[in-house]
Amino acid sequence: MRTVKIQKKFLATVVGLGLASSLMATNASAACVYTVSNSWGSGFTASIRVTNDTAAAVNGWQVNWGYAKNTVTSAWNAQLSGTYSATNLAWNGNLNPGQSAEFGVQGATNGGAIEIPTIAGALCGSS
Repeated sequence: MRTVKIQKKFLATVVGLGLASSLMATNASAACVYTVSNSWGSGFTASIRVTNDTAAAVNGWQVNWGYAKNTVTSAWNAQLSGTYSATNLAWNGNLNPGQSAEFGVQGATNGGAIEIPTIAGALCGSS
């Protein structure tokens, strides 16, 4: 029985450390997340979640990304310009600490694979 208790404590410690590492990694990279929500042969839809993980309220946000082959054909819940920059709309630009705004895009693969770009911006940890 003593061996079982030690193994259980060891396992709980290992699982606890793994969970803590996982949570720290998620928090560190979760400020801007790109997620493909649907795909078909020639296209896809994706969402970009921008989270204010700072200690102060934010009044307005902007994020940027690029693709090698994919292109965006439409967007919602953000103002899209260039290749590619998205800014908030009037109703989703104010983010208190911990709050998020999410917008979506529909795109074409243009004969390539669906790409998962790096999202950059002040709330993403890089500008």
